[in-house]
Amino acid sequence: MISLFFCALAFTLAGAVLPDGRMHGNLLRTASVPKARLDNLNGPVVSRNGTILPPYNTTYEFDQLIDHNNPSLGTFKQRFWHTWEFYEPGGPIILSTPGESNAEGYDGYLTNVTINGQIAQQESGSTIVLEHRFYGLSNPRPDLTVQSLQLHTIQQAIDDLVYFAENVNLPMPGGNKVTPDLAPWILVGGSYSGALTSWTMV
Repeated sequence: MISLFFCALAFTLAGAVLPDGRMHGNLLRTASVPKARLDNLNGPVVSRNGTILPPYNTTYEFDQLIDHNNPSLGTFKQRFWHTWEFYEPGGPIILSTPGESNAEGYDGYLTNVTINGQIAQQESGSTIVLEHRFYGLSNPRPDLTVQSLQLHTIQQAIDDLVYFAENVNLPMPGGNKVTPDLAPWILVGGSYSGALTSWTMV
């Protein structure tokens, strides 16, 4: 009877994991961009000139190419979050992606509690968080088959950033007049998204 108890206990412990998903504390945590926490994401945002703007957690969608090497395959809905709280005409557009995670909850990167928002505040810019393809709800394909995952490459992710910048009509006054040929864009990232930043050129 005692040996049966110890067998059950061993099986239970073998399947146990830490709250962050690691098997034990000697394993390194997976590197990722930390979320910036805000107390009031649902409330209205007030711009510098007193205009009431949508809440930070308002989700927008962009028609992104499924395959940048074959545009005839069509588009998918790529989610993004955006605010123009500090924007004044001529200011930069600050774009970031959390990289390999669901972008929902990263709306703190729109605000001045992060470097993105501090740049926007100082330079009278607008901030955007763009969800990476195949994460969250921004999926070019409805499955994770080998065929679908052939579209999950670094080059496709870089091309997503460029295509977004060159084609988005941002939901703000003059949002169709802020493409990289008309306004400065600043791409910000850390960890994998920092690597994407260094590899991207518009």
